[in-house]
Amino acid sequence: MVSIGGVEINGTFMNAACAVAKTMEDVQKFSKTRAGAILVGSITVESRDGNVEPRWFVGDGYALNSFGMPNGGLEHYRSVLPEMIKTAHDSGKKLILDIAGFSTKDYVQLATMADEVGVDLLELNLGCPNIRVDGEQKPIVSFDRESMIEIIDAVSSITKIPLILKLSPYSNPAELKAVAELINNCEKVSAVSTMNTMPNGYMSKDGVPVISMTFAGVSGKAIQPIALGQVKQFRNQLNPGIAVIGVGGIESAEDVELFLNAGATAVQAATLIVRDGHSALDRLAT
Repeated sequence: MVSIGGVEINGTFMNAACAVAKTMEDVQKFSKTRAGAILVGSITVESRDGNVEPRWFVGDGYALNSFGMPNGGLEHYRSVLPEMIKTAHDSGKKLILDIAGFSTKDYVQLATMADEVGVDLLELNLGCPNIRVDGEQKPIVSFDRESMIEIIDAVSSITKIPLILKLSPYSNPAELKAVAELINNCEKVSAVSTMNTMPNGYMSKDGVPVISMTFAGVSGKAIQPIALGQVKQFRNQLNPGIAVIGVGGIESAEDVELFLNAGATAVQAATLIVRDGHSALDRLAT
């Protein structure tokens, strides 16, 4: 049993926001695993088809994805989340909603809906690298501290749900420290989820990019040392009451232990389940 923002979760692992965490069918499949929580998302205000295919590639020890957050949009989730929450609770699990926006207003609208339907925890996706607007890659909020503060303050003002921040990996230790200081001053932030995929990875076959958008987020076992370093640094910098959720290359119970020993309270897995199916989460059980 672990506690995040006063919410008790029966276990140390769960799925991360990803392409197979969007539907009622996904929730039903996760409800049959030993995960302590089910995370739905990322979701946006408007429905999205996501990026064009191919947008997923599995390499030797890594994966590339540029899904572009396909989802049904706010009104769709307003209607289906109550049943998702009931399914999660009936299986002894908490329901976490991951939201992503193109503006502070988007985050506020999504958080308001999350508050209305009664999700247990709310994850703000501030680190997705795979979104394009009018053909241009959208800036990543995790690297804009003023935007982070604006979004966190706006969401905190309209919901009592404990907040998790899904962050990008920070290669500059000074930037990570500055973000940790920012988070320490945000009363409603209960946890950080670190890390999102490494931005702008590239791979080709016969000179042709394997991903339609050319660049993609890098995930999987290859990024595990980076992910562990992010956990260790944030644990050292954050107030004790703020949990650290580790993400990155977690595929076994031994991997979970590595992250817990580095200072994580819990872990999330995405590449594992996108590649091998929802039930693969149970490989993380001790």
